[in-house]
Amino acid sequence: MVRLSRRCAVGIRVGGLLSAQLHRPDNGCVRQFHVRSPSADLAVRESRADGEPLLLLHGGPGVPDYMQTSTAPILPEFRCISFDQRGVGESTCGDGRYDLNAYLDDIERVRISAGIESWHVMGHSWGGLLAQAYTSRFPRRVSSLLLSSSSLGVGSEWKRTKAESFRIERARAGVLGTLRFYAYGSGLVLPGSIGNWSMRHVMTETWHNYFLDPKSAPDPDPMWLSGCSPRTMIKTDRAISKERQEVLDSPSSFEGPALVLYGQFDIFQDGTQIVRNRFPRARQVTLEHSARDF
Repeated sequence: MVRLSRRCAVGIRVGGLLSAQLHRPDNGCVRQFHVRSPSADLAVRESRADGEPLLLLHGGPGVPDYMQTSTAPILPEFRCISFDQRGVGESTCGDGRYDLNAYLDDIERVRISAGIESWHVMGHSWGGLLAQAYTSRFPRRVSSLLLSSSSLGVGSEWKRTKAESFRIERARAGVLGTLRFYAYGSGLVLPGSIGNWSMRHVMTETWHNYFLDPKSAPDPDPMWLSGCSPRTMIKTDRAISKERQEVLDSPSSFEGPALVLYGQFDIFQDGTQIVRNRFPRARQVTLEHSARDF
């Protein structure tokens, strides 16, 4: 980012520490406020009132923010801003839109409401895809870019994101773990408490399978799981599967400092080259012995 060598080192440190247990942000000294988007009410958090602004885009889709507690504390010099994306956690989605443009409009509304001209942008997993699309659409708003274990792309590349991750997760879960995952997954389309119950268990299984040894993984915090939404996950998945590749045509021309970070045993495997090729001028880093920098 700024002073790229130092910020790259920070990025590597962030990647290594994102393996911390997922949990919901507590109040502490974090400022919390709401931002109205055209079709959503967004729960926003910032770590401090001054310092260089850094946007933290959490993964998913369908899960709430975890980066204000897992990432912001190790970057105390930054004004770290994060938010629950539409339809998850404490954020709502009024019109049922989960297309990419809706997500990008939300990010811009947060930036404008925070009075920021440009900010550093860090995206993790699904948040990395949002960061790529945001950089493509608003390159002048991005001071520097850090992609941590980013999803690959939209359309066919989004389908490959899912296929590669599911293949690795099934291998780690084994037969019983895979059967358990699909049993829970079958309830995601059901309304109300059953769908929410299924979502909590699906995300717990997914989190465990991000570890090389799923049995060694701690459980996600129940408060974080309670903010997950099967409806948001399903609707976003359908929308991103239909997005046109053109929305990611411009990031390769991004001239600011950029870091693309993956783990040696990341769940995306060979597909990571798609993102690396999209940012040919970025610093490319692979964390050795890392199952996934989550």
